[in-house]
Amino acid sequence: MKFPRNNSDIGVNPIKEKDKILTGKDFFVLWSSLGVGLLVISAGSFIYTSNILDALFVIIVGSIIGSILLGLAGKIGSDHSIPSVVSMRPSFGIYGSYLLTILNLIQLIGWSTFEITILSKAASVFTQGFMNIDFYLWSIIFGIIIVIFGVAGPLKVIKQWLNKFAVWIVYGSAIIMLINLILFSGHYNPNLINTNNNNFDFFGSLDLVIAMPLSWLPLVADYNRFAKKSKNAFLGTFIGFSITNTLFYVIGVLLGINDVFEILFAIQTFFYGFILLVLIVDEIDNVFANIFSSAMSLKNMFNKINYKYLVIIFTVLSCILANVIPINQYESFLLIIGALFAPLFAIVLTDYYVIKRGKASIDAFYDKCVKFRISAFSSFFVGSLTYFIISPISPIHHENLILGSTIPSMAISVVSFLSIEFIIKKVKLKKNSNRE
Repeated sequence: MKFPRNNSDIGVNPIKEKDKILTGKDFFVLWSSLGVGLLVISAGSFIYTSNILDALFVIIVGSIIGSILLGLAGKIGSDHSIPSVVSMRPSFGIYGSYLLTILNLIQLIGWSTFEITILSKAASVFTQGFMNIDFYLWSIIFGIIIVIFGVAGPLKVIKQWLNKFAVWIVYGSAIIMLINLILFSGHYNPNLINTNNNNFDFFGSLDLVIAMPLSWLPLVADYNRFAKKSKNAFLGTFIGFSITNTLFYVIGVLLGINDVFEILFAIQTFFYGFILLVLIVDEIDNVFANIFSSAMSLKNMFNKINYKYLVIIFTVLSCILANVIPINQYESFLLIIGALFAPLFAIVLTDYYVIKRGKASIDAFYDKCVKFRISAFSSFFVGSLTYFIISPISPIHHENLILGSTIPSMAISVVSFLSIEFIIKKVKLKKNSNRE
């Protein structure tokens, strides 16, 4: 397997045809791995009011919807060999994409900080009793590993690490945990044996499930741009992420523990110790993906900076934040992600697949791209505001709302965007007819 020689120059420009080497299997492996994580288990535990059948149904539905959106966002990148931030340019404009870059960086640094914190704490739990390494030293150790991954680049990580090793032991560990939890689900989470649960909030739970794949939408094309065939990349992404997202949300529901640190102790206590080690190993590639995409995002504004320097900067920043910022309000963090990226990508996908019908010239992302698109930003604002108002993080949230936040915010964004575009088109036609 030959890897691109210009690995040091990965940026926002389209990659060359010879560098498009990833197959459908590679994307199945990659997105299976990125769908795994201790934070996913924690997110699943917030679906705590349901019995197992309710939970399983909403998790499957949410994982399928979210993974389809993920695959469609990635397909824009694989169609044109471009990274995620560039895929947003035709919809929001070049200057508009700069604001989206800032929002994405905040999200990615937040995830990286969360994950380095979890990694360091998990390593401390795993080695407790035979190694006395402080939390901050573990954060430095993992920071060094992440920098090594980042310098190696995504292709080597996928082909040499995930494909050959990491993802397969993760699937094995997930099966072991599921069997154990299913056999003793009443012991871990007694609510699951209550089949007469009338408090189940389907759409509220759906928001929490969809939030996880939504969080990957702003970076999926950073990796799917390396696809040999766009269709295979879509299928591999959809199948891989939907499977592991479902598995680990179900594990979170069965375990029924919200606090991430308590989850670490539970896995160490209830399961075989090596499973925690496996999850630690797999969590590293999640941090790498966030750090690498942070570099790609900033290169949207400063393309001349070598991405390897940015990888080092963002890794150091995340390690520092992991040592000074406590993890709390994780559920609110997920909902804020949904509020920002659900309407954002509803607009991007509508623009590409409905208005442009899946066809766009490469110049539309670069030289011929508009500077700013008011229709997209106004619709994005309306959609995000809708999400905030009706979600649980809003001070005026009403528990009796039955549609959740994701579907209404995306629908309003799409309707608003299409309506404004229709009006703009009509006005332009009228002006042209008057000139004639």
